[in-house]
Amino acid sequence: MNQTLPPALAPFARQDCAIPTYLFHLLSSIFLQRGLNTAKLTEGAGIGADELWQEATLISFDQSMVIIKNALSLSQDPGLGLAVGSNESLSDLGMLGYAIASCKNGQDALRISQSYFQTTTNLTHVKMNFQQQEYSRSSTPTHEVTADLFRFLVDEDLSGHVKLTRDFLDENYAPLAVHFAYPEPEDVACYQAFFQCPLCFDAPVSKVVMHAEDLARGNQSYNPVTESLAIKLCDEMLLQQNSNRSLVGKVHLALLRTPEQYPSIQEVAEQLAMSERSLRRRLTELNTSFKEIFNKVRLELALRYLQDSNLAMEDIAQLVGFSDSTSFYRSFKKWTGKAPSAFRVQE
Repeated sequence: MNQTLPPALAPFARQDCAIPTYLFHLLSSIFLQRGLNTAKLTEGAGIGADELWQEATLISFDQSMVIIKNALSLSQDPGLGLAVGSNESLSDLGMLGYAIASCKNGQDALRISQSYFQTTTNLTHVKMNFQQQEYSRSSTPTHEVTADLFRFLVDEDLSGHVKLTRDFLDENYAPLAVHFAYPEPEDVACYQAFFQCPLCFDAPVSKVVMHAEDLARGNQSYNPVTESLAIKLCDEMLLQQNSNRSLVGKVHLALLRTPEQYPSIQEVAEQLAMSERSLRRRLTELNTSFKEIFNKVRLELALRYLQDSNLAMEDIAQLVGFSDSTSFYRSFKKWTGKAPSAFRVQE
């Protein structure tokens, strides 16, 4: 029987300054190693290059994309994501890295990374799927991006996961396979050299496939006291990030907290310590509405259920707040221009 952990849905809006800059520390280091100008990395991002090195700095998804776009242009290296990910270490994950390094085994490490992934420079959705002989870790960008940014984000996440797994288990470790949801690049030899396993391009989903038995392998550096302290500090970091949500992000999160039992606008307003009238007015000032945010949440959940489960359409309709599958079908077609069945992914 398969065990699928719940997918990490995007709780932050594109403009929410809630992303730590650990990834960009490493990106800057790679630029320095290559003799490239790091001062231009943040051009147009509304942030100074020196701020990338400050631990307290939090930036938005859109700012992150500007920095990565600059990096790709300055380096003239379309495979830069692979270069970044393959150089990552547990220390690059900040407090989460300390928690993982102190874990009991691979299963414990995955559980903690799934719970606290938001404390790192998380720019992708991650889903883990466990089967009897293997498990997979799929990755998709948190928000819609251009093809070059998509490749960078997928490459960085998948190669980073493999590199960190090697740090945790064995430096010679190789996954069973790696899939990429984009065409085979010209520099595919670099991918083969790093991953040391079969590669599949133009795949439906970007993912790393690994041996299930490796989850049981113990960690010689297991330290329950350090692990507990690091997790506590990760909790505090999440609270800090939550305080930086925009109003749209807060409404989005309030609706995600209780799927199938969505709160009304009055209930959400009470959670945010304001009147319903004030909430409606402030959302209007932001060129959106409660209904628009609600529909985005329903679409987001519907896409996750369609792509990550084998649930029947009737069940998905109910889970996203529709009384019947016909109403769900009509709304989904209106939102996406396609039928729900078009988004089913066969892995």
